[in-house]
Amino acid sequence: MKEKFSDKILCVDDEENILHLFRRTLGREYQLFTANSARNALDLISQHPDFAVILSDYNMPGINGVEFLKLAQLASPESIQIMLTGSIELDVAIQAINETKVFRYLPKPCPMEILRKVISDALDQYRLFIDKQRLTLELEEKNCELLEVNNTLSKQKYLLEQELEMAKTVYMKVTEYGHASPDGLDYFIAAKEVIGGDFLLTHASESKQSFYFMMGDLTGHGLQSALAILLVAEVFDDLCIREPDIEQLAKAINDKMCRKLPTGLFCTALLGKINMLSKQLISWQGGMPDAYLLNDRGEIVKSLHSNNLPLGIHAAYDFSRSSTCHDLKDVASLFICSDGVTEQRNPDQVMFGSERLIELLHDTPPGKRRIDQAIQQLSIHRQTQPQCDDISLCELHFKRIIEALKLS
Repeated sequence: MKEKFSDKILCVDDEENILHLFRRTLGREYQLFTANSARNALDLISQHPDFAVILSDYNMPGINGVEFLKLAQLASPESIQIMLTGSIELDVAIQAINETKVFRYLPKPCPMEILRKVISDALDQYRLFIDKQRLTLELEEKNCELLEVNNTLSKQKYLLEQELEMAKTVYMKVTEYGHASPDGLDYFIAAKEVIGGDFLLTHASESKQSFYFMMGDLTGHGLQSALAILLVAEVFDDLCIREPDIEQLAKAINDKMCRKLPTGLFCTALLGKINMLSKQLISWQGGMPDAYLLNDRGEIVKSLHSNNLPLGIHAAYDFSRSSTCHDLKDVASLFICSDGVTEQRNPDQVMFGSERLIELLHDTPPGKRRIDQAIQQLSIHRQTQPQCDDISLCELHFKRIIEALKLS
C-alpha cells in the first residue's frame, strides 16, 4: 500500500501582498496555510503539527525568521524549513544555518519557478525523512518481534533439551535397570538418533522354568518412543512374574498400547518364551523381519516369519493360535534383528538385504560373535552413508542360557 504523505505548506510573511501571491500560485497545487506573523504561525502549527514545509520571511516584526523557525522546529520537528530574506546578509545566513534546520536560504523576491522547484525538493526531502522514520520504526518493531521469537526459540530449545534428557533417562531405566542378561544372550542396539524406538526386554522366572524375551521396534523417536517403551516394559515385567503363555503376554501389551497410546504409534515385535523343562521355544512374531533358528554351524534350521499384526494397531485382534512352538533339540541359537539392519543402504542406495545377512551368519569365524560380524559387515556396506534407522541385533544361545539360569 502506497504511503500517504502530508502536502501541507505554511507560508509566513508580514506583507499581505506576498501572502496573496503565495495563495494565488502555490494554493492551487498544495494545501496552503498562511500567517502574517510568527505568533499566528505558531498557533497554526499547534493546530496542524504535520506541516511538510514551513516557508518564512526573515524580516518580521516581533520575532524574526530565525527565532520563529527555532520555535517551529520544537513544535514540528519533521517539517522542512525554507527562509526568505530581502537583504542578503552573511551573518543572517550563518545564524539561520547554525541555529535552525533550514533546507534552503532564498532571496526575496524569489522567481516563482525557483520557489516551486525548491518547495518540490523540500517535499521530496520531507517524504524521505518520513519514510526513514517509518522504516526505522518498522525495523524496531521487527527487531522486537525477532527478539521475542528468539526468546521463544530459546525456551523451546531448553524444553527440548530437557525432554531429551528425560527421554534418555527413561530409555536407560528401561534398557539397563536390571533385566536378566545371562550368559548366552548377545545383543547390540544403536539408535539412529539419541533416543530410538528399538529395545530388548528379558525376564527369568523365579522358578527357573521360563525365560522370556521381547525385541521390539516402536515407531517414533525421542520422548514419545521412550514413554511408549516404558509402558510396554511395565506390562512385560508385571505379567512375566506370573509366567503367562506368550499369547497372553502379547495380548496384554497390545491392549495397553491401544488404550494408552495415540493412534499411529505401534510396535513390531518378536516375543519368545524358553521352556526350560521341555526345551522348547514358543514365539510370537508381529511385523519384525525374519528371525532365524540356527544350528551349531550357523545354518538356518527354520525361519520365523511374521504372521501377526504389530502390537498397538488393532484393539480387538484375535491372539488365539497366534504363536508357534519350536523344539530346540537340533537348534543352537536364535538370531533376531530389526529392519534397520536389512534396510541399511550404501552410497549407491543398495540395501544390505536378508541374503547378505544370512551369508554372514553362516560365515562367521569360530570364536567370533555373529552380532559382531554383522556390525562389521554393516559398517563396510554403509561406508560414508548415514545410519538409515535404529539397528538392533540379538542372538540367544539356548544351551548356554539354560545352563546359566540353572546355576543362578
